[in-house]
This record gives sequence, C-alpha cells and structure tokens, in this order.
Amino acid sequence: MSQNEVERFMGRIITDAEFRACAERSLERACYSEGYALSAVELSLLCNLDFQLFQQVYETIDDSIKRS
Repeated sequence: MSQNEVERFMGRIITDAEFRACAERSLERACYSEGYALSAVELSLLCNLDFQLFQQVYETIDDSIKRS
C-alpha cells in the first residue's frame, strides 16, 4: 500500500465536500480524476468507509482548513 496516497486521500475526503460527494458516487472515478495512485486493494478497502462520518468531521473543522 502507498501510505502517502492513502493519507492524501483521507485528508481530501475530510476537507473537501465536493470531492467526498464524487467519491461516494464512484470512489475509483474520483481517485482517478484527481490523480490518486491507489492500488486495487486500497480502493477496495476504502470503498467500505462510511462517508457520512467524514461529513460529520467536516462540519466540526474550521472553515479556514476546508477546501473551497
């Protein structure tokens, strides 16, 4: 696994509502279009994430660190 790519992806999912919505519709397409080099195993594992939990985290963080 590429830990750096997973961490980049996780940070983006938390701070970018638009990207999170795209990833929820099609994780593979969202990652590909944004240039995340994730393996098939990583994508498979990430598909099991509860995107609503990321929305809850997003709502608690300061606007200055959210992607506009």
